[in-house]
Amino acid sequence: MVVLGILLAKCIGFYRDMVFAGVFGTGVMADIYFQVFGLVNLIFTGIGVALSTLVIKNINKAENAGHEKAYAAQFLRKAFFYLLIAVGVMALFAKQIVAIVLPNLTGADLQLAINMMYVMLPSLIFVVIAYIISGLLQNERVYFVTAIMSLPFNAAIILSLFVPEVSIFTVGIVTTIGWFLHIAILLPSFYKKGYSLLKKKDSALVKSGKNMEILWIFISNMMFQLCFYTDRAFVSGDAGMASTFNYASNLFITISSVFVVAMSTVVFPAISKNYEEGNIDYVNDLLRYIIRIMAAIFLPFLLVIALFGPDVIRLIYERGSFDADSTRAVSSILMIYSLGILGYVSQELFNKILYLAVKYRYCVIGTVVVVALNVISNILIVNTTAEAPFAETGLSNVAFGVAVITSVLLTGYAILIALGIRKVVGAYWKKDLLADIGKILLSGMLALLVYVGFNTLLPGFTHGYVTFILPLCACGAVYLASLFATGVLMKLIKKEKRG
Repeated sequence: MVVLGILLAKCIGFYRDMVFAGVFGTGVMADIYFQVFGLVNLIFTGIGVALSTLVIKNINKAENAGHEKAYAAQFLRKAFFYLLIAVGVMALFAKQIVAIVLPNLTGADLQLAINMMYVMLPSLIFVVIAYIISGLLQNERVYFVTAIMSLPFNAAIILSLFVPEVSIFTVGIVTTIGWFLHIAILLPSFYKKGYSLLKKKDSALVKSGKNMEILWIFISNMMFQLCFYTDRAFVSGDAGMASTFNYASNLFITISSVFVVAMSTVVFPAISKNYEEGNIDYVNDLLRYIIRIMAAIFLPFLLVIALFGPDVIRLIYERGSFDADSTRAVSSILMIYSLGILGYVSQELFNKILYLAVKYRYCVIGTVVVVALNVISNILIVNTTAEAPFAETGLSNVAFGVAVITSVLLTGYAILIALGIRKVVGAYWKKDLLADIGKILLSGMLALLVYVGFNTLLPGFTHGYVTFILPLCACGAVYLASLFATGVLMKLIKKEKRG
């Protein structure tokens, strides 16, 4: 249900971007819009995710048993108070902030960007409150509405873009209204579950968590985004390469987040509750289940990117100015970034197990080290590597090296988190888990053999503009059949639930 909801929301979001591009293209108006509202998407969405994680973590504490509704209301009021202060400060320094995010604007364009900043500011409150309410509902096993909460947002923007001669300022106003609609779609379920924004303060409540906890979670949730932004900055000297990295990273996150966010949404409340109740064995078992299902999903994901990546990119993007060279370059970056999938899963999912045990040092130190090493490595690569093409990838040596370093660092982060989790739940790499991963790898090898057969006998058909879908489906069918034959598929489907 959650996967379907997220898929629906992301498809509508992808269509929104297509319509926006058709109206505003890549001109100054688009730059102003994306940079101003990028503050919401990058920073305050990160704060919202951090607070959503924290509210789930704390509401399941034994001290709050019987006081959950009062705790939620207090948490929301406190967040709203601090957000008002943040909005006030940003309003005072709106011009200075615009000068940082859009340093080359002058005249009417500069004034428009400042006005857009004022229009955007309420969004900072709306997005964070929406994520907190979403966390509370996920803890109550209300999953579908939280998965589709961005649908009204996207629908409102799309409708505004169909207005003839619509201005970017109008689209900005609609975008802010859209962020409020995140809250509006959640409120019926919020009140139905007995929550209220005006619940009286309860003196029996445990504190909502140290303020530093929010900072640690926020930092830990920014690793992937910061690495991608850093990479784009360092390859921007190569014309068109920053957008190449942007297309690849957005596609990677769009696809992989469907499954990772769905798993996190459904599983984290159960992990939190059972950890607080001392059911460590169950948490250990649930962790092994997560590893199984992530392995079963992301092995074929990597195979598709490696074998059919250029075909997929060509079908989605290749038209107009996006030519065959662009397809080759984007698919190369997508493949390299995808090899760092373990780091992404660790940040979005496995970090949360360490949060429960208040072992933030693994996540925070790991994030800081990865980001710092990424910057240092990129500086060295840019200053010491010749701008020559790297093999047949469509990339320069610099771009290839920047992407590879990021994937290596993200994989190293995943290993660090794996070691940290062992100290929380005990040994979890047990024989049954290793056996199941072996069966998943076997299923992947069988699917690979099907691809080799198609590519050997019918190479033109295997990589045709649309016909590649048939061998892709054949590989997928063999993979699923093998999972079923080995018994792994039934293990993934028939996971026992615990209240």
